[in-house]
Amino acid sequence: GTKDFIVDNQRINIANENVYKNDPVNLIRLFHIADSTGLEYHPDAMQLATRSLALIDADLRNSAKANRLFVELLCSERQPELALRRMNETGVLGRFIPDFGKVVAMMQFNMYHHYTVDEHLLRCIGNLSDIEKGSLAKEHPLAYKLLPGLKAERHLIYMALLLHDVAKGRPEDHSLEGAKIAAKLAPRFGLS
Repeated sequence: GTKDFIVDNQRINIANENVYKNDPVNLIRLFHIADSTGLEYHPDAMQLATRSLALIDADLRNSAKANRLFVELLCSERQPELALRRMNETGVLGRFIPDFGKVVAMMQFNMYHHYTVDEHLLRCIGNLSDIEKGSLAKEHPLAYKLLPGLKAERHLIYMALLLHDVAKGRPEDHSLEGAKIAAKLAPRFGLS
């Protein structure tokens, strides 16, 4: 829980070397707490997270608490892109959602994409968050106008955006394959 983390010079850090081993949910909680408090990340907390990736197993992936924290983080009204980016840098995101892990550092070459797939997906989340906050309202007036009326569906929009290219690079059509992945992941994230 929160007693497993400390504030060290305005950065979130682990209280001791066993916080992830004792409660693997802390591998998700780290990013949730950082986002909700606005704290930076201490390198020790990040490095130990990367060294603890083996703790992210089926039990953690199916943990109701871990998934609730993840969905809250994804839909954060603060800086979801930043939190997901840090989570991706440690390897936690790709282990927690293995289908996302498969597109980490995957290049795609066409006139629409200049980023790796994971980078594209993280930027999409940042853009959606910025549209919602109003900082990209001029560039996307329709989306900005529609989003307030979709408050109840926010989590679906964020989840759909995070997963929309998750099947890139597979032999099948990525839209059809992506729909299968989304259907498989939905129950974990409390979606029908």
